[in-house]
Amino acid sequence: MGKLYIRGFVKSADRVRRDLSRPLSADRKEELRRFVAESLRQVDGILASHGTKLEGLPAPTRRAYQFLRDLDLDSVKPQPVNEPDSQVPGTVSLVGLKSFWDRILNQLAQPVPEKTAHTLHRSIRSTSENLERHLSNNGLRPGDLTTQSRAARGWLAFFSQRQNLDAYVAAVNRGTPILEGPLLSVQGFSPPLLLEFRPTADPCELRKSRDGTRAILETPMITFSETRFHWLATARSDREARQRLFEARLGDDYQNIQAEMEALCGVEERTAGVHHDLRASFDRANGRYFGGELARPRLTWSRTFTGRKFGHYDPIRDTVMISSTLDHADVPAFVVDFVMYHELLHKKLGVGWRNGRQAIHTPEFKAEERRFEQYAEAEAAIKQLARCTAQPRYGQR
Repeated sequence: MGKLYIRGFVKSADRVRRDLSRPLSADRKEELRRFVAESLRQVDGILASHGTKLEGLPAPTRRAYQFLRDLDLDSVKPQPVNEPDSQVPGTVSLVGLKSFWDRILNQLAQPVPEKTAHTLHRSIRSTSENLERHLSNNGLRPGDLTTQSRAARGWLAFFSQRQNLDAYVAAVNRGTPILEGPLLSVQGFSPPLLLEFRPTADPCELRKSRDGTRAILETPMITFSETRFHWLATARSDREARQRLFEARLGDDYQNIQAEMEALCGVEERTAGVHHDLRASFDRANGRYFGGELARPRLTWSRTFTGRKFGHYDPIRDTVMISSTLDHADVPAFVVDFVMYHELLHKKLGVGWRNGRQAIHTPEFKAEERRFEQYAEAEAAIKQLARCTAQPRYGQR
């Protein structure tokens, strides 16, 4: 029997976890209590109606269920808040914004004449200005918006500057003839190739559409020269091109746009957890093992409850992500610090290359990792946690 998927449940659990990481009024605490109870009741009902047990859920959903089930809301002390807490961060979606953004991206997906570019720029600028007025008039912060609305807001603000839009149009002109053949050689993708530069988790994502194939590229790729587009075109099969592409994404021109886009999108750190705080963990690891000299990267908890990958360092965005699975009462602070230290080592040592492949966990890396004072205990705890998360319960050691 296949896995039973319950749409939106993991996001709901993450929203509860985020709410509990900040001051809560007594009323909001009781709202969460009712929400958690109802969410668990609904999942139990779905499981019963399908004649399956908790093991029948996908691992992330199962871990989200376990997180909600294990919550001790009685231990959460209500605190006075300085602003109404009825608005849950990250939940406001701006009606019509996505459709407008999609239309603009579609019009820019192929080479456009100067007159069209001028008209699009006026539309982008006016929409961006109206959007900012709307946020201000309604007392909304970027963090109140959904991820998609934040991305659209930042993109519009960035390309409301004419020189940035001109760079976008020029990149489409440069990149399309270089990328079309190699990217469309993948089975199932048909011409024409339509380029989009916008926030995305992957450097290059291909999607089928009714009017061709969309290649969604990271926004800073508007800086790419023809040579760099050639690296992107051949990165799947050419190790050297893959290495050069990686290094290009670490360049100043790329990083400057990445940083500006993230600032405009209102990307916010999420350091506070229910049981652990990432800023405190960073300070401990940095002071103990790096002499306090390592610049703090952006720190964030993952939005899902992972089972084997408990941390990740993204050098392109200088971000350390720690799995929300570790934000649990049964996970000792030294285990969080060990994962933090591991990811900070990636920041310190960088990425090496060997025969066209990334060399990440090198002998040098492993030797430094063993400097962690509770290395053996932390390694054992992580392995045990990985085993437990594959089972119906986790956090019991």
